[in-house]
Amino acid sequence: TVSYKRYITLVIYGSVRMPEQKVGRETVLDAALGLLRERGETALSARTVAERAGCSVQPIYSLFGDMRGLVRALYDHARAWVAAYNREHVDDGRNAFEANGLSHLRLARTERHLFQFLYLSPHMEATSFAEVYESVAVDGVQQCIEELGHLSPAAARALYLHMIVYTHGMAAMLVAGAQFSDEELGERLNEAFTGLLTLVR
Repeated sequence: TVSYKRYITLVIYGSVRMPEQKVGRETVLDAALGLLRERGETALSARTVAERAGCSVQPIYSLFGDMRGLVRALYDHARAWVAAYNREHVDDGRNAFEANGLSHLRLARTERHLFQFLYLSPHMEATSFAEVYESVAVDGVQQCIEELGHLSPAAARALYLHMIVYTHGMAAMLVAGAQFSDEELGERLNEAFTGLLTLVR
């Protein structure tokens, strides 16, 4: 019979093989994303993620190193989820630009924990508005703005960035519990676009 201390020594030096890894990276990330959306980032721990993924904590450490590594990978995983979400709602507005704004506001209202994690936490690591633009701009929207406002690419980019900042402000209020109607949100977006269009021309 091998003592526990002896067993740990053998594991460390490779004389005893640990059980094969059977849980994949995507399974763990999906489990963590589910917890994040339901309960927020504070609910994330090796134990809670492992329970949701149906495994021990060992895969978390072997796949991601530690919980900080998992959270970093989860940030990218969550961004990919939002990108897919935006694609699903691309026809919700009269054009790609409006659909993008409405999607961001809807996400703030219906996915508060996820929104906070992505856009209202240090994980975003934004150090300039140019970085914010590159991080959140959606393909095709700048071109849509060029066509709507008859703008140059530079002017359209400037208007898009202004609208990102403006829309994000309203989204942050929704996350905090504001009960704006869809009609009022739409009016504010249209008014902001009209005013900013004059500014960038």
